[in-house]
Amino acid sequence: MSNIEVKETILKKYLYCSIILISGIWISTLYSAPASSLDINRVIYEMEAVREEIDELVAVVERSVSDGSVGRERNVKITLTYKKPDKLKSEIEGGREVLINGDRMWIYSPDLQVVEAYDLKDEDKRRATLYEMSWGLTSPIKALLRGSNRSATELADGTILVTVVPDQKDAHLKEIQAWVDPRTWLIKKMVVSRVGQPAMILRVKEWLINSDLPDSTFEFKLPEGADLFEPLAGSGEVLQ
Repeated sequence: MSNIEVKETILKKYLYCSIILISGIWISTLYSAPASSLDINRVIYEMEAVREEIDELVAVVERSVSDGSVGRERNVKITLTYKKPDKLKSEIEGGREVLINGDRMWIYSPDLQVVEAYDLKDEDKRRATLYEMSWGLTSPIKALLRGSNRSATELADGTILVTVVPDQKDAHLKEIQAWVDPRTWLIKKMVVSRVGQPAMILRVKEWLINSDLPDSTFEFKLPEGADLFEPLAGSGEVLQ
């Protein structure tokens, strides 16, 4: 066999192997494994077990809401500080501050230089307000999922996607999706879809767990120059 024939044979083998390799990659991409379903009860159990061990936390959250009028997202940084059983501080960067300490809540609006005080003596109302002001990030997982249809799916990167749809037809919430890190069983992202409103996206940028927060963190101090309005009936419109 001449040198030319040898070279042609080698070239043909090379081209054949290349075609097989490229075809394999294309087929693998085309038929990549879909997300797989998980036992939602097991996911709830694991998340609840972690929550029960959290006595206090600091969570840095980025909240994004679509601005339909201009087609852009409005992003804001929020710091949540929590201590069991009923202490919570929510600080919106450049905006409102909320402090809950036992049966009292204060909402400070810096643009108005006004602090509104509320009584939370009713335990159910206090629990609901703590849940509302932290989007369930500080509440038991069972409270987050109560009265809903839920499912869990494992995504390609290992993240667990939990989907929650309220049972009630007249519910203000349409759906909550939570992306859970299976290494820590903590939520790293949530998308809250509400009736008649743009979806709200919450990305948890940082979790700081059980860092010995002093009770003084949750002591109310009237900001300089602010007026205090004592106390108003009900919890008011406190949705963030």
